[in-house]
Order: sequence, then structure tokens, then C-alpha cells
Amino acid sequence: MNAIELVVPFEDAERLTPIWAEEEARIDFQREAERADRCTLAFAATELNRYLRRTLPEGTEIRYARQALADGDPQRTTIALRIAAGPGLGDDAFTLERSGQGVVITGHGRAGVLYGAYELLRLQGWRWFAPGEAGEIAPERRVSGLVLPEESRTYRPSMPQGRGFDFEYVSMESETFFLWMARNRMNIAAYRPATAAFCRKLGMGFKVGGHIFEAILDPDRPLPGGRTMWEEHAHWYGLPESGERRKEDALAIQFCVSQPDLIAFLGDELIRRLSGEWKEADRVDVWGFDTWGKSCMCAACRQLGNSADQLLHFAAGMRDEVNRAHARGELGRPVRLVLCAYEGTDTLFGPSRPVPESVLAAGDMIVYYPINRCYAHDLADAGCAANDKYRKALHSWTSLQPAVPVIVGEYYNVSKFEDLPLLFVRRMLRDIPAYARMGVRGMTYMHVPLVGWGMRTLTQLLYAQLLWDAETDGDAFLSEYFSLWYGPHAERMRQAYEAIEEAWRDIADWRAWKRDSVLSHLLRWDGGRASAPLAAGDHFGAGGPAVIVQAGRASLGLLEQAMRGLEAALADDKALSAAGVSAAWRVAVNPAEASRQTRRELRHELRLGEDRRLLRYGIDTMRLQVETVAYHTALHEGAGEAAEAAWQEMERAAERLDLHFIPLGYEQPGAGFVSKDALTRSQLREVLLRCRAKRAEAERG
Repeated sequence: MNAIELVVPFEDAERLTPIWAEEEARIDFQREAERADRCTLAFAATELNRYLRRTLPEGTEIRYARQALADGDPQRTTIALRIAAGPGLGDDAFTLERSGQGVVITGHGRAGVLYGAYELLRLQGWRWFAPGEAGEIAPERRVSGLVLPEESRTYRPSMPQGRGFDFEYVSMESETFFLWMARNRMNIAAYRPATAAFCRKLGMGFKVGGHIFEAILDPDRPLPGGRTMWEEHAHWYGLPESGERRKEDALAIQFCVSQPDLIAFLGDELIRRLSGEWKEADRVDVWGFDTWGKSCMCAACRQLGNSADQLLHFAAGMRDEVNRAHARGELGRPVRLVLCAYEGTDTLFGPSRPVPESVLAAGDMIVYYPINRCYAHDLADAGCAANDKYRKALHSWTSLQPAVPVIVGEYYNVSKFEDLPLLFVRRMLRDIPAYARMGVRGMTYMHVPLVGWGMRTLTQLLYAQLLWDAETDGDAFLSEYFSLWYGPHAERMRQAYEAIEEAWRDIADWRAWKRDSVLSHLLRWDGGRASAPLAAGDHFGAGGPAVIVQAGRASLGLLEQAMRGLEAALADDKALSAAGVSAAWRVAVNPAEASRQTRRELRHELRLGEDRRLLRYGIDTMRLQVETVAYHTALHEGAGEAAEAAWQEMERAAERLDLHFIPLGYEQPGAGFVSKDALTRSQLREVLLRCRAKRAEAERG
């Protein structure tokens, strides 16, 4: 009988490995390094045990051992797990090394040993495309032993400074999702009390913060003496070009970073949070006001340099405060500050002066956000005027010498995109390697959905893969994805995905935050006859609204083409299921077994059904937006018949959207969930209301 030994190098591993693997809630991961290592290593061993039992021939014995038995038994395969001592290649690097009949998995940190275990399982054919059992791809049970690596190899990430997501909302957490992240070698999450210990076990670091100063410096915030922040400290707020500070504009310009007492105050506020609610944070986003305004224009701030110089001066002040608190023992661990390079904080372009030494020494970082970039072209495409600005701005940060580490924050599901069925396959395959070549060392994106992925499963999966290996063979990766995820429907769904991606290529011109996007124009419209035609976007040219409507209807044609292919695949799958499921189906004895059986027997139907629901939302949203532009145009041109036809199409699309929900949304600033109807998610409900009001007004004469 074949046997697998999982070597966990701690006393009593034979009995206690499963217990150690689940003891994370009792471990202080900041102070109990040995227990932390043992927990993660034991969890890696239990993951191997769990999946190998479903992989290897029936009857294979799998057991835990403290050390390998050196008897040369050809029927015994040893998988030894260990964490390298001393300085290594980085916490998440790992080595797979052949050793006789077995393999040694050496993590260069806790995360590395876990990633190494998952890499060995990948060799057996396991994949984790989406969270939970429904997202697992299981190989056929083997008739022979374990697949071993052909040669020793060390693996290290293309993005070593962090691979994760922006988790904006308090209720945005899920153990299932965090486990999916770890299985796909993602390592930056948001700190959430309920899942913090579990994430630590998975080797994750925590990020907190963001645009935190709007609340801290709210001009109406009451102070202990009874006065408001503005009444007590008006000089802390940025001086506009007019030379006059006004309360109503207090948050419309960046605060005055040249004020020493303000730096001390904000430092105290930061330390208080890092000592309390943020006590587990490894990095904190310290971003300025999200103003889309300018920096302070007082003489002292101007002497500091440009807006990025002012930001770095502020960062140095915060760094000094954090270092002093650490020296006093108020902070028990190092904390890295993450600054924001972003046009909303007037820091898009890099500094004109050297980065402060204290910031460099601490490894503090810049996260660069190209919020209004074009997705029709690569970010590195110098021929795209929209992207050329962002490319140059990013280079101004990555080319600094000495360098400050740069992370890129992308917008694959920014709030204006409202969970639409968008695909960025071509962009990611070209942009992420380009980011790595430019010197970017980490990535995040806004805002990952936790449920209802549909075709966006490929977005999350490809994103994770490219952050680990930016030079991944894209064609091979996509072929495997479609084959394993859709089985007999692979080619049809590949064509559907391509049509969907092409349909949304101008998504930034349709729905980005920029003022000239179609959505921005419509949200400012009163619903009546406009005095000027709608002129939007970087890529619709000078053809006016007729070109926009034409482009939108072409996109609708592509989306409908994708829907026809998807529905044909779904019809075929239902026929296949009806022909093959009866012999294997059995009455389940509990809900868990029923769920597993459904996922196994109807997995393609369930995946295609989720795709269809999301695509229907996308089609109806695009149709409503296009017909709203057509209606706006017809009103402007006085074309009553065309306006009425567009209006009827608007109402029909709105009615379809109002029939279903698009979960899952979140409340803020506190905990909570929302599930908006699809029409509200389209952001056009209020536009419809204004149009109806204007129509009613016209009917009344």
C-alpha cells in the first residue's frame, strides 16, 4: 500500500498537527513567532492532506510525522515542509526541491510554505478559480502516485510589495474569499476583527486607512474646549489661490502641511488609532482630502515644492511621529505608511525634490491610482492622449532615485462601474507586465466583489496570476481557464468573453468619474431640452452624440451576440445534464450533501446561469444609457418622433432593470449590507425621474 508522510518538524506532530492548524485565535502573531510558524505550517500540511486524499489512489495512507523515516521504502513518499531560518528571499517566496521519493517545500516565510503546498497541489491538477467548493477544479483521481517536480525551483512574486484589493467597507469580509486569495498567492487584506486571526494564519498583511482626514479635520468637529475645529484652527486648512480661507471651502483644498502643530495633532490621531482600532495594521493609507482641488498655496507650503513634495513633507512628519511612538513602546511592531499619488489629491505627478530619508528608511510606499484612464488602450500606449498623461505621471514616481516603492491601484470595478459584466483580459495581459517592467512592485484594485462574479471570475483569477508571475503565458492560461471552467462549452464561451470585452472597451468614456464621461453628463442633465449637444469622452471623436449612440448600439450588438452564445451553451448543457444525471443522482441526506451533489452534477449550468444574469444586467444598463443619450439628442434637435421612440426604449429598459437585484452592496461608515435593484445600480433612476418630470411639465403646457 502506498503511503504519504507529511513532515511537520515539531515535537508531537503525529498527533497535534490538525490541532495546531486551527489554533490561530489563541496566537499573538506579532509576538509568538514560533507558534505562528507552526500554525501556518501545520495548516499547509492539513491542506495537502485534505486535497491529496481526493487525488491519490484509493487506499493511499496519509499521515503526519515529525521527521522523515530514512528507510528508502519505494512505497513511501515524503513531503517535508519547513520554513527557512534567517534572511530569505521574502516572506512569500518558496522552493520546491526533489528529495529521493519525495519533495521538500521550503517557505522563506510563513506565507511561502503555504504557497509551496498549493503549488504542489497545482502539479496534481488542482485549481481554485473562485471561492468555495463551487470554485474548485478537481483533477481525476490518479491511478499512480504523487506528481513530483521535475527539478528544484525557487518561486518568487513579480509584485513583492503586496498583492491584494481595496476593501472599503466594514462588512466586506469572508473567510472563504480570504482562503481563495491565499490559494492564489494574494497577501494583502483589510483588517477585520472576525477574520483577522484566520488571515494571519494565511500569511496576510493588513492595510487600513485611506481618505481618513476628512473626518479628523471636519471643520464642524467639536473640540473639548467647546469650539469647533474651524473656530480653533482655521490656519490648519489650505490657503486657496484667492488668498482667503473660508469654512465652506475648508475641505476643498489640501490642508496646510507646513503647520507644525497640525502635524503633531494628526500624528497623535494616527498613533491613537494604531494603538487601538488599528493595532493589527501592517500598513496604513494616509491619503489627503479627496478634493480634486489643489494643495495649499501659502508661502510656507509653496517653499516645500510641488504638491507631491508637500505630501512627502507631510509623510516625513507622520513617519517621525510613528518612529517616536515605536521607540516609546506605544507601537509594538513596524508600520509602513502608504501615500496616495492621485489627481483627486493633486499628487498625480512625482516630486521635484528628493524623497525624505526617514520615508525611504522605513520603506514607506506610494500607491498610484490612474482613476480616469482609458481601457481601450494600454496604459503604456503613448498614442492614447488619455493614458499618456498617466504613463508619464507613473514614470515620474517609478524613476525616482533613490526610489520609493510604488504600488498601482487599478479600477477594474470602480464604483461608477457598478458591478457591470466588464472584462479586462487584454488590458491586464499587457498592462501588468508593463507595470512590472516600469518598476511597480505591488498592486491593488477597487473594488473586488465577494459574490456574483460571473464572467468576472476570469478577472480575479488572471489578476492574481499576473501579480505573482507577470510573464505568464496568457494564451495557455486562458485555454486552461475556458477548458476547466466550461468544459464542452469552452470555445463558445471564449467567443462570448471576447465579444463582451470588446463591447465595453470604451467603458471609461461611458461611465468613468471624469466630468466628460457620458454618465457624468447625464447625471448633470435636468431631463429637459438641452441647450447644447452631449459631447463626451476621449475616443468618440468630434462626431457628436450621433457617434456616441452609434458606438453604444454597436456595443449592444456585441453584448447580444455574447448572450446568444451563452444561451446556446446553457441549452446544450441542460440537455447533457438531463441525459447523464439520472444514474448518478441520489437523494441527499442533508443540505451540505445536496449542495455538493448539485455543484458536481450541474456545475456548468450554475456557472453559465450566473454569467447570464450578470450579462442581462449589463445589456439592459447599456441599452438604458444609450437610449437616454438618443433621447437627450432628439430633444436638443427638436426631433419629436425620435425622442418619443427613444423614450419608449428607455422605459422598457428601466422596467427590466427594476425587476431584479444586483447583490451585494455595503453600508458605510458602519457595518451593514444593502442589495440595490438593478435600475438603481445603473445610476440612471434619478435621470429618468427628472425626464418624467419635464415630460409631465410639457404635457401640462
